[in-house]
Amino acid sequence: MAKVSIIKATYSDPEIETLLAPLGGMEQFVKKNEKVLLKVNLLSAKEPEKAVTTHPEFVRAVAKAVREAGGEPYIGDSPAGPFSKRNLNKAYERSGLKNLAREEEIPLNFDTGVKKLDIPSGKRLQRSTICNYVLNADKIIALPKLKTHSFQYMTLACKIMYGVVPGLTKAKYHAQFPRRVSFADMMLDILTIVKPHLYIMDGILGMQGQGPGSGDPVKMDLVLASTDYVAMDISVCKILGVEPVGIPALKRAKVRGLWPERIDYPIQGPEDVSYKGFRLPNTADHLLTGKKPPRKSPVITNKCTACGDCESICPKDAVKVQNQMAEVTYSKCIRCFCCHEVCPEDAIMLRSVKLN
Repeated sequence: MAKVSIIKATYSDPEIETLLAPLGGMEQFVKKNEKVLLKVNLLSAKEPEKAVTTHPEFVRAVAKAVREAGGEPYIGDSPAGPFSKRNLNKAYERSGLKNLAREEEIPLNFDTGVKKLDIPSGKRLQRSTICNYVLNADKIIALPKLKTHSFQYMTLACKIMYGVVPGLTKAKYHAQFPRRVSFADMMLDILTIVKPHLYIMDGILGMQGQGPGSGDPVKMDLVLASTDYVAMDISVCKILGVEPVGIPALKRAKVRGLWPERIDYPIQGPEDVSYKGFRLPNTADHLLTGKKPPRKSPVITNKCTACGDCESICPKDAVKVQNQMAEVTYSKCIRCFCCHEVCPEDAIMLRSVKLN
């Protein structure tokens, strides 16, 4: 049996103590003087109100709970793009985490070192590069954001630890595993060697539509906690009215025998906090309509500023900046949507394209 704690809360008071009480409180997971990684979702350098990253006030509340339990929190993730101190600093600053870290004297990770680790039980990966910042922790608390994902439909607890893979290696895996099912299996492989001790989800301001970087913020006032990442994601699907097995990572988790036989809800159940009208990305319309979706492709719009982020992230060199505008060569494109994720101007739409 898995246990998922769900409450309604706000950023002014995320009520972490109330949320964790049924799980034994923070002291159940953190001991005195332990280095505790707060693994945030830091996809890219976006402001907190855009709901792309874990909100700094949410991180503040969890960090305080960790300190009260005697732990020493620090913040880390690997954003999209090069895993560099410059890229990290930009993301920390824009997301509000740098200001939070200064106010609360919480260390931010700037260690860009990596190690290669074996994955003994991997289905797709037998070995992977993993960032040092996660390997140096005594305990890991993952702080996923409740939001959509154009390629994997939702980015929740099952996907949060993909950030332990350095930025450009993530792009390489998109090329290596271009199908949703194989990509989902790869993410589950990573969780077998770097599994957090606790997951606390920021669903206060979520994202719907074309996530994970260009969707629409949606006020949901939800906070969830669990030690079971699959149970947490199933619970979110139930709240939103989405069939869990339709989410690639949850489908593969089901096949791999990772679904709990039962989920206990000690505070509120999904039906108590159900959210109507949540919009999935247009790549996942079929989960609500039952109709087979048309194939979507990245389309560059006139918002493009020719910054080159899409070109540098593309694992198949399908995007090039020419004549002050990005262009996509669709014969090379594998529809991983990395370019859509990292575009700072939201200049890339996902649409059906007639190919010659």
